[in-house]
Amino acid sequence: MKLHSGHIRHSRAIALVGVLVIIGLLSMISLSLMYRMNAAATSSATTLQSEQAWAAALSGLDRATSVVSDPMRTPIGWLDNPTEFEHQLVYDDGSDKWYFSVFRQGNLESGNIAYGVTDEASKLPLGLTNVVQMMAVPNMTLPVAETLADFVDGDSISRDNGAEQEAYDTLPVAYTIPNRQVSFLDELLLAYGVTAGHLYGEDANRNFKLDSNENDGELLSPPDNQDSALAGGLHRYFTLHSRDWNVTSANQPRIKINDPELDLNETELDEELIGFLQAKRNAEEPIESMLDLVGAKITITEEGNIKKDYSSGVTVENLPQLFETCTLNPNEILPGKVNINTAPANILAQVPGIDENLATTIVSTRTGISPEKSRSIVWLLETGIMSNDQFKQLERHLTARSLQFHVQVVGYGLPSGRFRRLEAIIDLIGGTPRIIYLRDLTKLGVPYHFSAQQGMNLTQND
Repeated sequence: MKLHSGHIRHSRAIALVGVLVIIGLLSMISLSLMYRMNAAATSSATTLQSEQAWAAALSGLDRATSVVSDPMRTPIGWLDNPTEFEHQLVYDDGSDKWYFSVFRQGNLESGNIAYGVTDEASKLPLGLTNVVQMMAVPNMTLPVAETLADFVDGDSISRDNGAEQEAYDTLPVAYTIPNRQVSFLDELLLAYGVTAGHLYGEDANRNFKLDSNENDGELLSPPDNQDSALAGGLHRYFTLHSRDWNVTSANQPRIKINDPELDLNETELDEELIGFLQAKRNAEEPIESMLDLVGAKITITEEGNIKKDYSSGVTVENLPQLFETCTLNPNEILPGKVNINTAPANILAQVPGIDENLATTIVSTRTGISPEKSRSIVWLLETGIMSNDQFKQLERHLTARSLQFHVQVVGYGLPSGRFRRLEAIIDLIGGTPRIIYLRDLTKLGVPYHFSAQQGMNLTQND
């Protein structure tokens, strides 16, 4: 009997241990499920905030697109417009208020930013094979300039300080260089010895402000010359995206007055001008400059040895309308024109035919030009700041409008501090705005400090 009783107690002990093990396992499973549920909830909340920050930033991009595509806007509407671009409320979800700000480079001396976008036509077209032009960029070296030229030219002949394909073949991870014009600036980071500093200067975080680490010499990245000024790179002075469209402001094709197949009588040009252009065509004298039409006359010997005089009827006053509706260039796309209404003096001074004095005069004069007159480059003549010969030399390089725009926008939530930051290029060619470049810059950090009323500890979504 005693053996039997001991056996029963032993069996009960085993059963108790088993129950405890099962309870422990169930507890672990329960805790695991609770942890997973909490983690899922946290992840869901973080993801939701990330999406909301993105949505806010995209709302800013949409606002910028709307502003620059409005044909009635003058440059001030996109260059410095805090009413539409600074701290704009998008949505209140009950936990956060979501905002966007669109910002650009402002006053370099004061270090202030402006709330707006940058038109690409305010920069010079980037000719990467033009070593002399690139050497004008601060901190640019001859080896880097020549390497960039070799990177995009169509041959395999290395410049004295450059590098062609054979140099890239010796790298630990070899790759093929394009030997063509690149589409976006960051492609140049693949060029031998080229760094972000060459492209973006000392502005490491791309916020257009001189931060402490950008004015401390070699102490912290990026390296800088500690001169209390934000040295720029290729990005500040040059563009790959400036193109004009050979159409009117209403997006209608311009009249190609030198086209021999054009029936001038089917155009809406004045009869006097039509007669003059037809006479020039019969004399096989194409129009070299729009300015040549002002007060122009021609005498043609017609049948019966009869001489007949033709006048263009064009005056300086109606020359802007002629530039609007007519063209001497048969091409639909006109690359590389510089906007006289927005380009700074140091950019204008690099346009062939414009020196520093003329560039400064253009910048100071344009502030007094009415919005209507500023829509044509003819104001350069009307104000008397350049001669007819200068104008004829320059008209092919200049424009009075911009069709591509560089945008930086930050979308952020208060009080969570979640943010997203993006960069884009808007192209208006074609009549419908297109985003031809979009990039996430969130990893570069908070672009600028918000005011005390907007103050927060912004954190990026990892």
